[in-house]
Amino acid sequence: MTFTCAAAGFFVFACTAPDSVPAAARFCETAALVRYSAQDTAETRRQLRVLNAKYRAVCPDQK
Repeated sequence: MTFTCAAAGFFVFACTAPDSVPAAARFCETAALVRYSAQDTAETRRQLRVLNAKYRAVCPDQK
């Protein structure tokens, strides 16, 4: 575990610990499936299908 600190001389201003939550877990906490509407273009629908496929692959336990 590596800590990052900012210091000048004998004074320590701030230290931060590394993030212990994996990026995929953070993604699953904030992302959701996206629905498209009839007004969306074919390209927008394609992009949403790709995004939703990624969400389902990374977050299989989410609804």
